[in-house]
Amino acid sequence: RKKVEMEKTRVAQELQTFIDTANAPIFGCDALGLVNEWNNKSVEITGYSREEVMGKNLVDVYISPDFRESVKLVFDDALNGKLTRNFEFPIFTKDQQRVEVMMNATTRCNVKGEAIGVLGVGQDITERKKVEMEKTRVAQELQTF
Repeated sequence: RKKVEMEKTRVAQELQTFIDTANAPIFGCDALGLVNEWNNKSVEITGYSREEVMGKNLVDVYISPDFRESVKLVFDDALNGKLTRNFEFPIFTKDQQRVEVMMNATTRCNVKGEAIGVLGVGQDITERKKVEMEKTRVAQELQTF
């Protein structure tokens, strides 16, 4: 029995290391929307440390007002077992820079299979969005000739 517990602890630590060191922003919230997971890439992209975000409401504090409703809906869907893929929204960094994020949101469950929160895995698509906007601008410019 002790061996099983030690193995569970080892696997949990290994998974936490994987989350912390992933090359993608990974964040989690409890059922109330309070941040309970914030990996190194999330820190790098936003400038907010784990200590600054833990326990704060992700949507109310870190999402711009014009996207709060849609992000909250994605989180609510995830709490109800509905996976959302490739959802795009902006998040603002500590120094007020806009970062475009594409996220997959999934339900986080306890050992009984009950929804206890949301896990978001994303990617910074800021540069891609800038290129898309520039392409659109150039295409519109060319149409005026």
